[in-house]
Amino acid sequence: MIFKYKAYQELLRELGRADYVAELVEVATRQFIKEIEESNDPKKFVEEKSKEHGIRFSFDNTNDYQIQIALSHIAGVYHITENFFYAFQTEYNSLSQTDWHFKPGQTKLQQIIDFISSHKSQYSQNDIDAYLIDTFNYYHTLRVYFSHKRSTKPTDIVASHGKAKAHFNDNIMNEYKIKSAPNTLESLTFEDFFLFTQVSKKLALQISSVCVPSPESFARQRDIIKLKRHENRADRIEMYLKSEYGFVKQTDFDDICVQIANEL
Repeated sequence: MIFKYKAYQELLRELGRADYVAELVEVATRQFIKEIEESNDPKKFVEEKSKEHGIRFSFDNTNDYQIQIALSHIAGVYHITENFFYAFQTEYNSLSQTDWHFKPGQTKLQQIIDFISSHKSQYSQNDIDAYLIDTFNYYHTLRVYFSHKRSTKPTDIVASHGKAKAHFNDNIMNEYKIKSAPNTLESLTFEDFFLFTQVSKKLALQISSVCVPSPESFARQRDIIKLKRHENRADRIEMYLKSEYGFVKQTDFDDICVQIANEL
């Protein structure tokens, strides 16, 4: 089934804003570099632009500036997705009347995966695609490197990249419309930001769809209780879940609406 927590919808909105900013920066950067390369005197051109905009700027003709821009965008996507993890947990606890909290020592994603493994349900697919987990973990490693370079071992970055890259066959590359990502730290491009946003969205959707609250939990919700007066309550519950949580039944195994109705 497809099930979208409200936290997922907020993730899409925030990543949409991040996309806009990153795309604007990327276009502006490419245009500026093009103008530098086409100028007769690059040094003079940069000096004039610095004065024009009131920004002291010293151009670095290596690839370092592109890597730093990519890392900053990656860090932003990670921050937004981590906010989703917290919001998802809070929403899950509210719907399921549980008290599950993150603990120090493991990443939020790993704790969610562990939680899923220990709470398998009869109407969930129960698994998160491995390539999503490994790719997210790679970009998380880069985010840690960006913020805490001294505490990140180069070998950890290489190992994390290799684990993620191994998943990217032609089918996945075509699905995400990418040519080379995930790239190594030394060759990061805008494509890595694009891939990370798409992977984060799909990962969040799979987490939402796997961690559907139980029928018993839904049956206790005030809005659901109101629907019990109706004879065709299963249909009304399905309409409610569609409008509130983007519910889509994909197989007969996903008939949670009937299960909720029978709990009333």
